[in-house]
Amino acid sequence: MSGIGPVEGPTTGTPTTNSPRPGGYWAVRWEVRRAALSDRGRRTVLAATAALCVIAVIALGHAMRTPEPVPDPGPWPAQVTYIAYESGHPPPMSPAGSGVFRFTVTVREGTAVTILGVTPSFEGLSAEIAPSVPLTLKQGTTRHITIKMTVHKCAGLPLDVDLPFLDVTLRNTRAIQNQSFIFGGGYPRDLSAFLHRICRPGPARGTSTTSIP
Repeated sequence: MSGIGPVEGPTTGTPTTNSPRPGGYWAVRWEVRRAALSDRGRRTVLAATAALCVIAVIALGHAMRTPEPVPDPGPWPAQVTYIAYESGHPPPMSPAGSGVFRFTVTVREGTAVTILGVTPSFEGLSAEIAPSVPLTLKQGTTRHITIKMTVHKCAGLPLDVDLPFLDVTLRNTRAIQNQSFIFGGGYPRDLSAFLHRICRPGPARGTSTTSIP
């Protein structure tokens, strides 16, 4: 074999992977590509890079932006609605098995509260509210209402009531709630007298009211 000796790389043209340039193979390829770009091509690359940087900054700003506070929906309707029995006013009785009970309703704060319905505490009883429902009360207002109780069936009714309650459906801008209001004081006494009069009339009362089975 002739021509034995050290092999030298090309002096011009594309550098090879054995080129002593710093940065290694990929740095050499980048320099070759950059040298091949025209001035217009380099400007296009720079513009695209700047646009990507702007997009990244905007995206980072959105990610780091403090979220807007969620508006407070206000208190639950049952937290601001108060119902009190007007003691000292025995409900007038009727021979048809019904009696009227008087209450006051107050909404102390928050948005307006609407009464959607009232249900008595025992089966065999029905309740009808006046003014009729839906009944809306604004913040800071008090309304006088009457609830007419009607006995449909005496069987199973506790005639001597201890702590009767009313299930009231309430609504405001936050929610709809079913709330049980328990009453002491004069309401248990008057309700017990009403149930005794309808379901177990005494012989000394001198009325023609007939008990409901």
